[in-house]
Amino acid sequence: MRTRTLQFATIGILLSSLLLSTVTVSAQTATNDWSRLNAVPAGSKLSVKLKSGKTIDGTLNSVSDTTLSLTVKKAAQDLRREDIATVHQLKKKSAGKETLIGLGVGAGAGAALGAAGDTADENNFFDTDGLLTAAGAIIGGGIGALSGFFIGRRGRKRILVYEAK
Repeated sequence: MRTRTLQFATIGILLSSLLLSTVTVSAQTATNDWSRLNAVPAGSKLSVKLKSGKTIDGTLNSVSDTTLSLTVKKAAQDLRREDIATVHQLKKKSAGKETLIGLGVGAGAGAALGAAGDTADENNFFDTDGLLTAAGAIIGGGIGALSGFFIGRRGRKRILVYEAK
């Protein structure tokens, strides 16, 4: 009876993890489709790698069937489609994951430091059983969350929009 319950629990966990996981949709357009650039809004930051190996970072002005127009250092620059190897859209990263990691690490470190400082001396007038541990976890968690947030917001996410084949 107990093994049957364990089997059902295992199957339930596997099914829920499969259904709740992020699945890549295969119906997305291929990265070698130039028309994908039309979906990128004007003013977006792009990183364009040319077939010559040179990389150009700029802001999107417009896209036609044959050219990609960017603003690079306040000057317009037109790039021909046949010269482009890849185009990446640059977006700010979400800091959520890094903030949560920082929160966990900071709370753990703060709790450990608080527990080390929380002596079990019963001769004190003020009994601090667990108080320093809790305070250390709260303060450390706050510092860790702030650190994780600023570290997470620092980078940029590169999304491949076009790749010449």
